[in-house]
Amino acid sequence: MEHKFSIGQMAKLHNIPVKTLRYYDEIGLFTAFEVDEKTGYRYYHLEQFKKLDMIWYLKKMGVPLKEIKKKVEHSTINDFIHVLQEYERKNNEKVKELQEINQHLRTKVEELEKAKEVEKIGKASIQSFPERRIIEVTGRFRTLNDIEHVLRDLKRTVNHVSPVMIGKVGLMLSVEHVQERQLMEYDGVFILIEMNLNWEHASLKVLPEGPYATIYTREGRKKESEYYDALLSYIEKNGYEPDGPFLVRQIVDSFISHREEERLREIQLKIKPLTLQ
Repeated sequence: MEHKFSIGQMAKLHNIPVKTLRYYDEIGLFTAFEVDEKTGYRYYHLEQFKKLDMIWYLKKMGVPLKEIKKKVEHSTINDFIHVLQEYERKNNEKVKELQEINQHLRTKVEELEKAKEVEKIGKASIQSFPERRIIEVTGRFRTLNDIEHVLRDLKRTVNHVSPVMIGKVGLMLSVEHVQERQLMEYDGVFILIEMNLNWEHASLKVLPEGPYATIYTREGRKKESEYYDALLSYIEKNGYEPDGPFLVRQIVDSFISHREEERLREIQLKIKPLTLQ
């Protein structure tokens, strides 16, 4: 027979592994035109090239082999259009998911780049922040186990690519607990959400825009209480008072960097002009 090709030749011509062609034959998707009874060698005909090209094309488009086999065995033009449209829709969903993943990665890279540039460690300042969305869970959290339990529950209920990524998770600590030196008596857990994500959740809240007294800390520099005291003293000296709880986030931890001098924690406190008595 003219234009007869061995399985090796087919694999080379179409840049498809021999193993794949054998598997296609086994499942009845793309069988050899001829099999030598003595040697068992498979041979293919030139007229089969178009069929293999279409199978490979549909596979690249994300269509499962089972679905391709159905279309190869029996199909109308409308059936074929329907398959292409369905997997176009599914591929668009994948593209959207990958775009969201890239946005998360870009946001994290930008935050870590800024973390490298922080120079005023342990010195309070007032910064203006835009409105930020968070998922907030209030309660009493005294141990790491309490916090992790909340985060695992949130991960199961939130359709978010990386809701508990380092730097996105924070703790809330009331001014009262700081003043009473109950520094491990956290009042809430929150997760920062990128503003471009359009979805809803029962625990979704908003951190209002406005001024926040902010201080950055490194590990082993001072006791935690000294940073809280420094913020409270700073805002009083500048004519402000607290307008919410302390927001504490570990932006760079031991997972991101093994160097203690690179680890970074952020403490913020929403403020408002001091009310005259």
